[in-house]
Amino acid sequence: MNFKNLLLSICFLLGLGSVSAAPLGDDRVVSLTLADGLMGETVHSVMTDHGGGTWIATNGGINIFNGKQLSAFPLTGGNGRSLEVYDLVEAKGRCVYAATDDGLYRIACGSDHAEKVLPEVKRPMTLFAVGDTIYIGSEQGLFVYDGKQLHHIDVDVSRKGLDNIVRQYAKGDDGLIWFLGRFDLNSYDPKTGRIQRYILNLPISNMILSQFAVVGKKRFVVGTRGDGLFLCDLSAGTSERIEGIGNLVSTVRRSSDGMVCVATDGTGAYLLAVKDDGIEVRERFNMGGDGSHRLPSNGTYCYYRDPNGVNWFGFVRYGLSYTYHSGDLFQVFTAGSGSFSTEGINVRTYCRHGDDIIIGTQNGFYFVNDKTGQHRFFSPSDLGGGHIVNSICWYEGRFYIGMFDGGIRVLDPQSLVLSRQTFSPLLDKASIGVIKVGPDGKLWIGGGMGLMVIGEGKVLQHFTEQNSRIVGGMILSVTFDSSGNAWVSGSIGCSLYSVRSHSIVETNFPQGFFNHERWMLGSTGHDGLVFMRTGPQTFYTNESMTDFGELKFPVSFKDKWCRSFVDDFKGNYLIASERGVFRLDYDLKNMIHFGFGEGLRGDFINEMSLGDDGHLWVATSQGLFFTDLQKVRKWESSTKYKAQLLNIRCGSDLLAKSDEFMVNDSHELELSWNFATEVLQAEIFMPDYTKHTGRLYEYRIGHRNWQLVDDGQSIYVRGLALGKHRLEIRQAGAEGTATVYALTVVPSFWALFELVLLFITLVLLWLWWRFRKNTKALLSERDEIEDALVELQEEADANNAQSSMFSVQSDKYQKVKIDEEECAGIVKRMKEYIERERVYTNQDLKMKDLADVLHLSAPKLSQVFNLYLGQNYYDFINGYRLEEFKRLIAEGEYRRYTITALSEQCGFKKSNFFSTFRKIEGMTPVEYLKKKGVKTN
Repeated sequence: MNFKNLLLSICFLLGLGSVSAAPLGDDRVVSLTLADGLMGETVHSVMTDHGGGTWIATNGGINIFNGKQLSAFPLTGGNGRSLEVYDLVEAKGRCVYAATDDGLYRIACGSDHAEKVLPEVKRPMTLFAVGDTIYIGSEQGLFVYDGKQLHHIDVDVSRKGLDNIVRQYAKGDDGLIWFLGRFDLNSYDPKTGRIQRYILNLPISNMILSQFAVVGKKRFVVGTRGDGLFLCDLSAGTSERIEGIGNLVSTVRRSSDGMVCVATDGTGAYLLAVKDDGIEVRERFNMGGDGSHRLPSNGTYCYYRDPNGVNWFGFVRYGLSYTYHSGDLFQVFTAGSGSFSTEGINVRTYCRHGDDIIIGTQNGFYFVNDKTGQHRFFSPSDLGGGHIVNSICWYEGRFYIGMFDGGIRVLDPQSLVLSRQTFSPLLDKASIGVIKVGPDGKLWIGGGMGLMVIGEGKVLQHFTEQNSRIVGGMILSVTFDSSGNAWVSGSIGCSLYSVRSHSIVETNFPQGFFNHERWMLGSTGHDGLVFMRTGPQTFYTNESMTDFGELKFPVSFKDKWCRSFVDDFKGNYLIASERGVFRLDYDLKNMIHFGFGEGLRGDFINEMSLGDDGHLWVATSQGLFFTDLQKVRKWESSTKYKAQLLNIRCGSDLLAKSDEFMVNDSHELELSWNFATEVLQAEIFMPDYTKHTGRLYEYRIGHRNWQLVDDGQSIYVRGLALGKHRLEIRQAGAEGTATVYALTVVPSFWALFELVLLFITLVLLWLWWRFRKNTKALLSERDEIEDALVELQEEADANNAQSSMFSVQSDKYQKVKIDEEECAGIVKRMKEYIERERVYTNQDLKMKDLADVLHLSAPKLSQVFNLYLGQNYYDFINGYRLEEFKRLIAEGEYRRYTITALSEQCGFKKSNFFSTFRKIEGMTPVEYLKKKGVKTN
């Protein structure tokens, strides 16, 4: 292998190494501070509402957080001062109550403002709701508000001061409401109104109590203001200090999953599991914790675990922190009932044989027995200096471990003795890309030294670029098809090993084949297909290479190192990328994404395979995860989170957060119609407080085809008709996440106004058109009459002029004999011109026009008409026009035109056509047509 290819190989593998070595902060605590829009720097409490939204009480107001956006809800007193909010609670009627330093405030569902209520309650500190009944605690004692009446109950004889304070409420399984005073625990019976006081049997009398949680029948976890945390049993009259918890307990709460959440001011927060024999600390959250549990401060003011399993932490000055939600569809691999876990390990590759499994990392490997939990880590020094484990294979009773930077080592799972291989000295230090057992039982090893085939304890064949037609630089993958042929791929392309000739065959790949693609990793699939994945592309071919090409996915995989592809042989492909794992059917239409929210933690996926037990195994930068593919079917329809709309924009208007809340609560939205429906623009998201990277969503109108969108990408709904429509959104492929919104398209006020205005305008236009039409007809009739009068006057004037001329010059005409030969020549030339040019069709033709063409004077031509032809100019020309009219009638032109229009084409004016026709033909045009048997329109 030349130096260039070796350099490419090193860059490739080191590139993967840099990915693995990147900061692994997948599920670290996320912080929200003033810089992120938090209303105050101190967080007193956190609450989840009926829609899954998170309400945050701060020293400067309220925030609402949905996992993607933090919205502000400021509260101001009468003097405009921002109020400090101590506690929040939601009643059955979906109203939220806020305990502030200015009294109690109520926020109606979907409202963008708060109203002050119950002014007689001074400085409320803690709230609790059971149905519509609100329990309020303050220094005045206990208040019970049922939505109509307020009842005040003193809890101490002093009736004032700290001794009368109510710090916290909780409901027991017996229906009693338990609350904590300064020194004692109390119960309130809602049915009788009776209060009973209990003195806890604590080691020190008059310990100041802070918070508590009900964990059983008269069993309580009680925190103090300086003496730590205790498990108290009222029935037995005992109390036991829970060791390992800080002295100053800030909050104690029971979560919906039965855990106890404890916040301390000094040692962080704790998640506790209550057992019959005591308390077990499940998780610790503090500044010195591991990467996934590290808090910005040990002074934790409150700790709340919501129904999603998300942990929320409030601080003084440091705002709020929370952990991402991660589901249980994928589970992290553990062994020996949890004695060993791969959680947090950057797993690069793995190999399982029976109960034994080897887990390769960037810096050595683990041997683990799944059944017993026995495990041992082999460091780079154990490996002789090798670090990066690239490939692992079980062969003849031992594990063969290939490293990029250290050759091959062999592990005996019985003795856990690690030794060198004995096949070839080249394999001690070579860069190993792949180790695999072929269908013939031989061991195939590919890497920087080329390709070796091992059998009978020795190297049977060794293919290099110098002694064979192998192509690829460093060999990364060997894939065996159903015929036993080996598809060998490397850094610069792929080759084909023929099982018949036991050699690398001619590179006779068909034109357009993908054999020159770089860094491909192969796998087999249904119908004998071979798949090669490289970066964002996946290629396929049958064994004979007559059917090949690229799979066209409906979503782009942009990462250069997306290299895992699995065919489950049950109708689906599974693709690992930097965005998680995607499952697509063979038609490449239906898609599901698996990521952090489904329990698949890790920013980077290094390897993926399908086990013999039907489990999908995925090695990530945060551990080795697996899932039963049969479980996915159930997950698709039973997921408990529902998709919602975010950043809703109707037309150009962005909905206020209160209006957006109501849309997601009622699942109804109204769009305005103004000659076109305004465009609905929104994003889709899942309010499950997880990492949304790589998620895909779908939407459709009615029962049309689903449209795919990326997380953060807006949907656009346009062109809806008036009426009701159905918008359905969901996480891609997950039926259980679907939410249906009823879209109603109604005319806007301006649309109605504009419709009325349009109607009025159309009526006015119609009236104007009628007026113009009638006026035009009258004006046209007037013009025709005027033209007729003018023409008659001109004709009369011409006749008079000729008569005068004849009378004046009659003596001259009588004395001068006319030259008949000359007149005949003039008439011949005139007729030839008139008939050739058809000038008679010109309504404005004058006798002078003819005289000019014939190079005669007008009097001379008039003499020809009167003395030679014996008729005036107009009768002569109209004769031509009449003949033209009769010709057009004979040719059927009457079918296309009216009589008047036809006469005008012949040169007549409307004013003299009818008189001329009667004068010459002795009948009207209509009578003429009837005589000819012509039916007029």
